[in-house]
Amino acid sequence: MTLTERLRRKPADKGSGAIALILAALLFMTIAGFVIDTGLAIHQRERAADTAEQAARYAADHINATSLRNGTGVSVDAQACTANVEAFVAESGYGSDDVSASHCTAAGGNSVSVTVRLTYKPLLMSMVNSGNLQVWGSATAQAVQEQ
Repeated sequence: MTLTERLRRKPADKGSGAIALILAALLFMTIAGFVIDTGLAIHQRERAADTAEQAARYAADHINATSLRNGTGVSVDAQACTANVEAFVAESGYGSDDVSASHCTAAGGNSVSVTVRLTYKPLLMSMVNSGNLQVWGSATAQAVQEQ
């Protein structure tokens, strides 16, 4: 076979480079989606934990004034604990569903434990998962009487 015949001959794998490029782009987008959305999930969990810590401190700041006046020491207002947590989450700018899901898990003596829920939408993986995702944060705080 001469050189001119070889040049005129059409290769059998014409277009296979485009298919490989498309597959590589899809693989890259999938990996990028997992990396970005995993980072977003970690960030949202940290944000939920931070918000829970602040909400616990906010609830622990609301003490029972009667027990303090009676000399029995500092005790948190257990009856208003969940309302205080919800108020803090609402003031922080979160949605009403997250506000109503956030609550006080335990309140007694000078200690308060809270749980906060945050809802977020993944960026790239929203094509696979059409709904929002939820993360939870928990924290405990204590009211302390300074001398």
